[in-house]
Amino acid sequence: MNQHTAAAPDRPLGVAVIIPAFNAGRHLDGALASVAGQSRAPAAVVVADDCSTDDTAERARRWRDRLPLEVVRLARNVGPGPARHQAILATDTPLLALLDADDLWFPDHLETVAAAYDRAPGLVTAQELDWVPGRGIDLAWRRSRRVQVPAEPEDQLVSLLRRNYVNFGFFSRVLYERAGGFRDFLVGEDWDLWIRMLRTGARLTQTSHPTGLHRVRPGSLSVDPEQTVEFGIQVLATAVTEGRSARERVAAAQGLRALRARKRYYDVRALAGDGQHWHARIAALGGLRGGGAKVTLGLAAMVVAPRASLRLDRVTRRYRVFSAE
Repeated sequence: MNQHTAAAPDRPLGVAVIIPAFNAGRHLDGALASVAGQSRAPAAVVVADDCSTDDTAERARRWRDRLPLEVVRLARNVGPGPARHQAILATDTPLLALLDADDLWFPDHLETVAAAYDRAPGLVTAQELDWVPGRGIDLAWRRSRRVQVPAEPEDQLVSLLRRNYVNFGFFSRVLYERAGGFRDFLVGEDWDLWIRMLRTGARLTQTSHPTGLHRVRPGSLSVDPEQTVEFGIQVLATAVTEGRSARERVAAAQGLRALRARKRYYDVRALAGDGQHWHARIAALGGLRGGGAKVTLGLAAMVVAPRASLRLDRVTRRYRVFSAE
């Protein structure tokens, strides 16, 4: 079966919107409203209610008169990746668009990602803006996170192994199945899936302009840098063992060293916070190699003056979405 099945000229391929939701009642209406406002209407919307204890499922069902929506209720909490997988199994739509329950799409999102897919079938990543309550959209921070996607698939895989920069993933069901789908033994499930998709030879395409809004809120996984690093370490440790070429394994190992250096910084910060300043110095000294410039600088400061470094970290953390990046 071809990855990209041709549709009739007047009938584009249908798109299913896949939304995992756990206790997302406060935010789900906004996400679904952004789907309902798309210039290209979806063929299906599947909300996987990940055993929520709030009114997530009820709120989702209220949108059935405005969207072709189905709610899949999970019997136990399984996490975003397995929840997405169950939602994908609930529809046979050929194209799949991922949306988290607390994020939003601008009106041209599906139109834009689908056009990018038509030009280069494979994995499409959208450009996004990040909105932080009380701070608005930090354009300077967005510029610092922008990545130039390499042209060659092999270079794309190497680049992705060093950093996960795929947002609002858009891809075909055939590619999803070819890559093996979401795996439930890894919590950093989306990054792992993107790596395996590119490993099949799929091309990564980035859209031309931002079409999504990521809402950075307390309690979301993306706001917890320590947890994010733990997830990334799992993904890259697996990528090292599963790498199909020396270049791929080297890139994964480089990314893994950088994440472990960041984890070392968080561990050192915890030691300093507990008053174990001497142990913090020793741990920081042992982690100076392998991290990026900011992490290395943070560890070096902990070696010299852990008390002062901790105070500075606490004062400046509120102005950073991800500390110690």
